[in-house]
Amino acid sequence: MPSLSYAGRLAFVGAVGLSLGGLLGAVAPVALAGSAALTSLAFAWVLTVPLPRRMRRERLEFTWWMPSSAGGVRRPDELVTLRIALRNPTDEELVLGTPRLALSPGLRHTRWQGGRVAIPPKAVATFDLVVRPAHAGRHVLHGAWMTLSGPLGLAWAPLYFPNPLVMEVQPRAYGATAHTRARSTPERAPAMRSGRAERRAGEGPEIRELRDYQQGDPMRRIAWGPSARRGKLLVRETEDESQTTRVLVLDASATMRGDDRGAAKIDYAIELAAQCARLSAGGGDRLGLVGFDRRVVAHVEPGDGPAHLRQLVAAAVDLRALVDEDLTDVDEEQLLETVARYFREQEGVDAFRDVSAFDGRQRLARMVSKAIEHDPTMRIPVRAADPLHRLWRAFCRARAIALPLKHDPDGAAKAHGLAAAIDAAVGRAREVRTVLVVSDLDAVGDFAPVKLALGRARQKRHRVTFVAPTGPDFAGREPARSTADERARRDAVVSLFTGEEKLRIDEMRQRLAATGVALYTASARDPAARWIRRAAAPRTK
Repeated sequence: MPSLSYAGRLAFVGAVGLSLGGLLGAVAPVALAGSAALTSLAFAWVLTVPLPRRMRRERLEFTWWMPSSAGGVRRPDELVTLRIALRNPTDEELVLGTPRLALSPGLRHTRWQGGRVAIPPKAVATFDLVVRPAHAGRHVLHGAWMTLSGPLGLAWAPLYFPNPLVMEVQPRAYGATAHTRARSTPERAPAMRSGRAERRAGEGPEIRELRDYQQGDPMRRIAWGPSARRGKLLVRETEDESQTTRVLVLDASATMRGDDRGAAKIDYAIELAAQCARLSAGGGDRLGLVGFDRRVVAHVEPGDGPAHLRQLVAAAVDLRALVDEDLTDVDEEQLLETVARYFREQEGVDAFRDVSAFDGRQRLARMVSKAIEHDPTMRIPVRAADPLHRLWRAFCRARAIALPLKHDPDGAAKAHGLAAAIDAAVGRAREVRTVLVVSDLDAVGDFAPVKLALGRARQKRHRVTFVAPTGPDFAGREPARSTADERARRDAVVSLFTGEEKLRIDEMRQRLAATGVALYTASARDPAARWIRRAAAPRTK
């Protein structure tokens, strides 16, 4: 329904004042003037009511697109220009108000400075908005709300333009990652693909440098002579002349999420994967990836080359969009209502109106198929028992509709998923692999399967290192506008959260140390190179 504009509200207050003043003062002309003003205001409001239907009938066109970015890659926290074009098919000038966008949770848009858009008759008006993605992954701009000015600008009619626009955002390290580096140095690519020996930090016999001792370094690498001369512990960094095979094991469970503004632990894990791809491209190493929740959800065997590293980074980004039936905490009715509500709000179409439940489901399936038939994400398999459920879950992924993940109250399911991921990381490899597990280790109550998997990996001389993203950096970003009391309450909650987290990590560090595996804690600013360097020689039991 239309609403009064600022001028309309002032006119309403003035008209009411005149009417009351005339009635109380028994001044008939003043009362009549107030009544006439109220009548005119009501008449203007009534004339505004049919405007949305008229615009749909005359096809007021709304289109938007994103101009090409530098390098064709969009990254988190980078401003993205959104160009909007409105075509006026009528013979009169249209005035529209400030647009408001319907965005997926990971997108924010800045306030438009233009105020109003005036479109001449039979003309097209264009203007720009700026949006900012908070994290890597798929984002969707579902549509835009705008208001259309009625007669004399006293009332505004709401208009909604449904026009889904997909924005793919890559990790921050993507621009300098494997394929970019390989294209800039093509002469090195054959050597890297053939596994040519190159010098790098590792377990070789030649000393590369001396550095300060860090917690987790093995005692056998301490340089006792130089340490005695300098009065502090120094560690020998040696050269390794064999191609290294690394496998990233990323936790994609519910405890790694919780923040849609780029401060979630899963976002840190994805950024680490992109950084590792960049380092592997520069050093000629082979890199693989395993993602897990209650089970293994992504598996990319180790390899090298631009195409492989692009596939690996894409698999890491896709960990943010899990929709499988056994991983999400949404039943059939909730899933059906989620998809049906999207079409009611987006397209104004109720699939179940005036039809039976069975016919409504079939109608909804046809609407979904038509909406995403050309979307490349439809090629990604979805696990669900019912074919219609697979279709609806694929639609949720294509439209960036997040489905809540299942929580593991007893810690058994995630423990078995972690154990399966470690087994998948080493597989039946003949070469020694360096496995880097990035997990908060929350809800891992049953350590027995993890211990057995670590034992199998170390028995084959594979190196396993754990990195746990912890601390206030992952407690969610503080709201831009908050009072002192709100900040104090938030600080108290964060302090309690980080305290409990530290106790859990200390307990897990002791358990892992008993198996000869190191556990490090990471803040949001720690780069992947630090963990790769430490994983090159984890401490032994």
